Amino acid sequence: MPIFIAIPTFDRVDTFRKKTYTKIIQKYKLEKYCTLFIQSDKDANDYKELAPELKQVRSPKGLINTQNFISKYYPLNAKVVMMEDDLTGIFKLTGDKLTKVNNAYDLFNKTFAIMVNTGSSLGGFYPIPNAGFMKDRKAITTDLRFIVGALYCFINRKIKLQNTMGGKKDFAFTIDNYIRDGKVIRLNHYSIRYDFSSNTENKGDTQRFINKYDKYISKVSTHKDGSTSFLLKKNV
Repeated sequence: MPIFIAIPTFDRVDTFRKKTYTKIIQKYKLEKYCTLFIQSDKDANDYKELAPELKQVRSPKGLINTQNFISKYYPLNAKVVMMEDDLTGIFKLTGDKLTKVNNAYDLFNKTFAIMVNTGSSLGGFYPIPNAGFMKDRKAITTDLRFIVGALYCFINRKIKLQNTMGGKKDFAFTIDNYIRDGKVIRLNHYSIRYDFSSNTENKGDTQRFINKYDKYISKVSTHKDGSTSFLLKKNV
């Protein structure tokens, strides 16, 4: 079965052009694998003008609704790469330094192969492109570690994101997959660069997440902008 690359985007054609389209899709020649999930007629026209070679599918309003639609759209057990519109790089650890990967499709294939062999339906990459952090990590882990939502691989099980988790949906999705499979795959010697400032957290998201997933949380960190992140318990 081929790999599908799903890109949900809304009213960000300029961001998409400067980032994911130029720096990832065109750089790695991924056009034939990509589908844009579009929410408006204006976007349909704007993205078609920019990238007529990319397939478009009309999706519901809202990011979480669109991502849930994506899981319905693709067949059961399909290999899907979820890719956001503001990626600027995919990196690998080479010695003590980060270098850009030579072939993104090969990396996705590698990730899916590990997932299939271990019985995991979710796989991703180290969330911060920092060689100093990455070199001290085991290359591949299967315990509970956060899978960042900007770029990840999933084998489609028709599972919905947690709508009530808002800006914590990626943490919730990670844990939900771990609960079901007993593992998630993270390639800690690969990482991505994306727009960290795209904070979608709303008031109450953190407490709702803690209320539901407290047993999986090791530490709660509050950042300068008021947002929070979690260190997950690796073995639960």
